[in-house]
Formats: sequence, C-alpha cells, structure tokens
Amino acid sequence: MNRHSHFLSPSKLVCVFCVVAALSAQAQEADYGDDLYGQIESLQDQMHIQIVGLDNIGDEPKVRARGSLEQQLEKALASYNHVISRDLKGKIEKVVIIDRKQKTDSGRIVLPTRSEGGHLLVSLSVTGSGAYWENVEMIIDTGADLIVMPASMIAKLGIAEDTLTPRVMQTANGSVDAKIGKLQGVRIEAETLENVDAAFVDDALLNHKSLLGMSALGRYKLVIDNESSAVTLIKK
Repeated sequence: MNRHSHFLSPSKLVCVFCVVAALSAQAQEADYGDDLYGQIESLQDQMHIQIVGLDNIGDEPKVRARGSLEQQLEKALASYNHVISRDLKGKIEKVVIIDRKQKTDSGRIVLPTRSEGGHLLVSLSVTGSGAYWENVEMIIDTGADLIVMPASMIAKLGIAEDTLTPRVMQTANGSVDAKIGKLQGVRIEAETLENVDAAFVDDALLNHKSLLGMSALGRYKLVIDNESSAVTLIKK
C-alpha cells in the first residue's frame, strides 16, 4: 500500500457529508432569491405550474419553509388570499394570488372567491383524522345540508370506512347513495371548525367537485355580495 495514501475516518466522512449537505441547502436557498417574490417564482418553475397574480406579492423577505414543494408553496403563500386549482388526480395546476390577507373583526371572516358556471368557489383545508390536511376548493351551496365530497377523498383524508354510515340522500337530481361521517377539522382562513358532518358520494355524480354545505356554513350568518362576489361569515 502506498504510504502516502490517505483515508478519512468515519467521523471525518460524516463531517464531509454534513458540509456537502449544508452547501447544497445553501445553494437551493440561493435559487429562491432574496425575497418572497423570487421564492414563489422559483417554486412555480420547480413545480411546473402556473401562478397568476405574482404582482400582488409585496416587497417582503422570503419565508423559511421545509417539506415538499407543495408544503413550501403553502407556507410561502400563508399571508395571501389565494385559490388553488387541481387536476383530477389532485395535482396542482394553477394558483391565483388575490391579495394580502387583512386582519378582520373578531368573529368575522371575509372569504376570497372565484366564480365558475354561476357558482362561487372558496378554498379551504380539511382533515379526516388530523394527521393530514388537504387543500380543497368547494362550491358554496346553502341548499346542501352537509359538506359533500367525492368518495375518492375518504382514503386520502385518512377516514376509516367502518366509521361511515350508508345513507340515501335527496338531491336536486334525485336520490343518491352516500356515506356519512365526520371531518375532524375544516380550516376556513384562520379559523378551524371541529367535527363537521360530511357526506361522500361517487366522484362522477359530483363531477369531481365538493360542496360547502350547511354543516359548516350553518355555524355562521352568511352574507353574499353578488356584485363583488365577496362572501362574509359572521359567527352566530
């Protein structure tokens, strides 16, 4: 063996790997730029999605965000009203940044909405077991007694099938088979509702849409301004 050969001990190898990892992390962070705008723009490129409304991002420092790219995006947009559109597989396709969230009076929530086919849609987050939160877009439907979601969401939200009760529900289009259960949490802006009744029906019957019904909306006085498409929830 060449007496001039050098070998690194295991402890030194660990140090080398730590340095490499740190440099990689610094390089990735540098790619985000020095401000929030650059951070979100970089996430847009990495996720291959369309983000509309970047001009609404103010002159702010970037935020520290860990986890998947989707989790990093959610953290980066936490201070802004925004709407997320997903494809049928649940993958993000488009994000619309509306404006910066404003502090509201206690007990009052002003929801950003978007209009589609004569319906108002809002973005919120739901969880079945508390272990995982899913961002969803729901149609505001005061004619629905419960939150109604596609059956494919049952497993995704971590809800056990044996906790659901089969029931026939009456809808505007007739009777449908449904499974009734509870969402452990529904997060609307900064407020979280607990133990909210929900119905799960065949995806095709809902056209893969979700309805925000009275099991959640009924906890508030609902004010809809059709002219501005603004929705205000006032605690009862």
